[in-house]
Amino acid sequence: MLDRQWLTQDQQFAPGRELFRCDRQFAVWAYTISHSQLVLRARTTGTDGHRPTRIDVLFKPVEAMKTRMEYRDGLVIRCATTDERDRILADAGLVGTNFRVFVLPTPDGLDHVVTMGVGWCEDEREDRE
Repeated sequence: MLDRQWLTQDQQFAPGRELFRCDRQFAVWAYTISHSQLVLRARTTGTDGHRPTRIDVLFKPVEAMKTRMEYRDGLVIRCATTDERDRILADAGLVGTNFRVFVLPTPDGLDHVVTMGVGWCEDEREDRE
């Protein structure tokens, strides 16, 4: 195991705080409705070449999201600012809830995931394991 983080505590989520940054390509690897889980993966093989590790980013439980299928320019995850959080929760009909809002900035705008926790794991396993 090269790196593993799981963030669920309020003190880890200051508005605007960057939580994760990686210049590798990521793609939606899995979305499981029954467990409300979203997994984004940086594969060991891809158009950006072969890498010795894969990275999985897990959001759980997911209440709402706006994502793209691929993040070719890398992946950044940060806590929404107070204004962003209020707007995203209002748009999702989730005002007054305790969900956390994570923003995934892209050159085309802001994607987001409304959830309770986020974590990632980097390991040396194969893509299909």
